[in-house]
Amino acid sequence: MRIIFIGAVEFSCHCLEAILKANGDVVAVFTVAKEQAGIHADYSDLSWAATNYGIPVHKVKNLESNVELIRSLRPDIIFVFGWSRIISQSILNIPPLGCVGSHPALLPKNRGRHPIIWTLVEGLEESGLTFFYLENTADSGDILWQQEFPVSLEDDARTLYDRISLLAREAISEFLPQLEQSTAPRVPQNSTQATNWRKRTQKDGEINWATTSMVVFNLVRGLTRPYLGAHTCLDGDEIKVWRTSLPLEPTTIIPNGESPGTVLSTHEHGFLVRTGDSYITIGWDEIEGDAWIKAGMKLGS
Repeated sequence: MRIIFIGAVEFSCHCLEAILKANGDVVAVFTVAKEQAGIHADYSDLSWAATNYGIPVHKVKNLESNVELIRSLRPDIIFVFGWSRIISQSILNIPPLGCVGSHPALLPKNRGRHPIIWTLVEGLEESGLTFFYLENTADSGDILWQQEFPVSLEDDARTLYDRISLLAREAISEFLPQLEQSTAPRVPQNSTQATNWRKRTQKDGEINWATTSMVVFNLVRGLTRPYLGAHTCLDGDEIKVWRTSLPLEPTTIIPNGESPGTVLSTHEHGFLVRTGDSYITIGWDEIEGDAWIKAGMKLGS
């Protein structure tokens, strides 16, 4: 089974490694150069496939200008794992076994952009990983493989990303031989159950201190590494916030009347910030910026 692999992020790297360790016949890899990665905060250079396995690696600006090259490689299947653009019908039509993509959510629910981030920002208690056959509409194709897992308050973008990457390795070892033997399942999605997440913007990453401590906590853990981080500002300077801690009593109201965003106090390990319903703690090593923070200062725009 001749495989073309398309991807550009850390998750792609895990999937490609799993395919190669399972002796998958990868005839070419298509990816982007780092300077063209743009929106991929978790970009990963897949050039190692050429160095270590002798597989041609094509760094392209877009796939549409490479349709004839892809066709000439005579793929039986195309894997698209970690690619932010819709695959055109002209490419979907090439491999006889179809194109397979992935989505870190439980399709048909939570289609769309940034599923790991939204899972945490919305405070969901479960998520999952889905591999599915690509169609010319986003995240709508038949399901090849799916598994759910719980999400706890201890999880953040890094832990979910790592869990999904490990799960992808297990999934590939299971469905790759099924695809080769033409025994792989195809389970149609129930479109009546579909929900969609929108594309997030930079403004969505700004902390609104007037919201509850839980909302702030969820935003920060959803945007932490490998993503771009939540942000706030102090005297016009942007500050990245990578992690926060909830108060021991989440419903405790600060009695001193300070407005949301006010730095209530500092200590050896960090500082407390007033939120809409209580406060939240930020460690000194969990912020990034040039601001000198002390009690009484006001964060936010």
